[in-house]
Amino acid sequence: MVRDEIATRDPELAHHTVTERYSAHRPRFSGSTRGFRFRLTVTQAGELGIDEIVHSMDARSWAEPYPAFMAVHVRRGWYRWQAGRDELALPPGAVGRFHDSAMVLDWSDVVAGIVRLSTGLVARVAATRTDIAVADFRFEGMAPVSAAMARAWVGLSAFLDAQAAAAGETLANPLIRASLAEHVATTALAVFPNTTMTAGYVPGPRRVEPAVIRRAVAYIEAHAAEPITVAQIAQVCGVGPRGLQAAFQRHLGVSPTAYLRRARLDRAHRDLVDTDPTGGASVAAIARRWGWGHPGRFAEAYREMYGQSPSHTLRA
Repeated sequence: MVRDEIATRDPELAHHTVTERYSAHRPRFSGSTRGFRFRLTVTQAGELGIDEIVHSMDARSWAEPYPAFMAVHVRRGWYRWQAGRDELALPPGAVGRFHDSAMVLDWSDVVAGIVRLSTGLVARVAATRTDIAVADFRFEGMAPVSAAMARAWVGLSAFLDAQAAAAGETLANPLIRASLAEHVATTALAVFPNTTMTAGYVPGPRRVEPAVIRRAVAYIEAHAAEPITVAQIAQVCGVGPRGLQAAFQRHLGVSPTAYLRRARLDRAHRDLVDTDPTGGASVAAIARRWGWGHPGRFAEAYREMYGQSPSHTLRA
């Protein structure tokens, strides 16, 4: 996990910083440079990036494509983007996705949150839910599919900002990083138009034998401390992700992800039982060790499973 911040009052340095971090662009600034402010805060956690950009000048720029998924939440000022015939106006509060082709950007006195993610990860997550091959996946528009989905992304952006601010405690954990990146990918698939929404009829997955479920469960139990994915589990078991998902629901009544979460909750329970609280251990630290970045959600899940609070188990 890497966190970096660059601040300057020099428009040319701001230009070079944006080019270096995102993609080549050729800005034309308008107005006086007096009082210009630029700040870029970047948090990189594996395949997930969480940024905030402040750019006080009005400008127009041609920009090359960004080679991954990138979505923007405008908090102040405005953007206007054009990619071929696709145009998007982004006033304060709006959400948009950078296009996969070259763009013309206009902006004015912008403060915006940026979420970046490997497109390959999004495609892999999409493949666990549909029969679309990773190589065939793509996003198809810049605007969210609905106002409700735009609000969902705004909420996610705020949550990610909080995680980035507490990066030393949360995003430093590989289990939390992997879980958060998969959550972002899943949300991106629901918010922005993509090929999973336009695919035709998809036949149901082929039947998976109980022996495959047993292998999958054994693999999860053996690797619960690692940032494993449904796609990895399915590959180890020699089946497709959708087939594994359906088989878990049919035989165990839960998804592979839910089973993995339960296995990690069990490991956290064991640590709470075995740890001497006088040694300085805390519920939050144990929860983070097993991929739970939100103490409240951990406590809720723990209480539902074990009938008492995690702090009570630790003290006992």
